[in-house]
Amino acid sequence: MEVGWYLRLSRAPRVEALVDAPALPALEDQRAMNPSWSMDVDEAGGGGLRVVFTREARGGRQEAGHD
Repeated sequence: MEVGWYLRLSRAPRVEALVDAPALPALEDQRAMNPSWSMDVDEAGGGGLRVVFTREARGGRQEAGHD
């Protein structure tokens, strides 16, 4: 799992990942190491999780196009 690289290098305002539930602690660690991102988790089919990282714009605002 290389989500940390996406969070560090991506210019996208949002990154989505479908993962198995045991991967959640590693994703939480990556979010903590990249504080400009927030993380939302929902259950996905088959016992997996849908994790959505959203980047905060500079100055604490949300990225354009996100409510």
